[in-house]
Amino acid sequence: MNCARLQQVLDAHIDGELDRATASEITAHLAECAACATLRDQRLALRQALRTEAPYFKAPATLAPAIRRSLEHASARPAASVNPPEINWRAGPTWFHAAVFATVAALVGLISGHWLAQPLPDYPLRDPAVASHVAALAPTRQLIQVASSDRHTVKPWFQGKIDFAPPVKDLGHEGFVLMGGRLDQVADKPAAAVVYQVRKHVINLFVWRATDRAPDAIATSSMRGFSVTTWAADGMRFAAVSDVDARDLSRFAQLVSAP
Repeated sequence: MNCARLQQVLDAHIDGELDRATASEITAHLAECAACATLRDQRLALRQALRTEAPYFKAPATLAPAIRRSLEHASARPAASVNPPEINWRAGPTWFHAAVFATVAALVGLISGHWLAQPLPDYPLRDPAVASHVAALAPTRQLIQVASSDRHTVKPWFQGKIDFAPPVKDLGHEGFVLMGGRLDQVADKPAAAVVYQVRKHVINLFVWRATDRAPDAIATSSMRGFSVTTWAADGMRFAAVSDVDARDLSRFAQLVSAP
């Protein structure tokens, strides 16, 4: 079982839909691969969030009898004639019809082009970032794979493990103490996680390659009780997650993104 194959069958594994042999292979792989284990934890966190937070609407008791009556009524009606109406295939569209069609097509193309040109919203990646943050804090997980407050130790550790160089800054004089780093994932994307601490609060700074149109501006919001700050720069996307005050996390992002 490799990482690519696991990502294809992970949802089926979580739902208990795989055979015992495949499930055993996945379990063994998850015990050895931190990145895939993080992906599994994200899926579980998302499922739990949907179960607890998604709205649930119960069907009224009258719905099932109404459907049955409708089906019985439809089956009791005589079958419609199978002979289709005669169509004059020689009649083609008029110039008026062609002009209307061309105008509608042009409007659709214009609207679609304008919509595709807009930057993609950053919101969908905030929830996976929070899920990765929560998973990293679990007692059974390894928050830090390279432990050091020296950026010259942490930054070179990522070389050869990911295909980009995440920024690692010494911000201890600003109250944000560098603790170390690890490899992680955000929404199935390989990411570097640079770990800081401020007043006993852990900050996970996730960095991954930007493969889409990402807004450059720093944006801070709250999700599931955590502060989340996102931005993009130099072909990379950033997500800082912590339970610290949103103003502190925004200041942290400003310091990280500063030249």
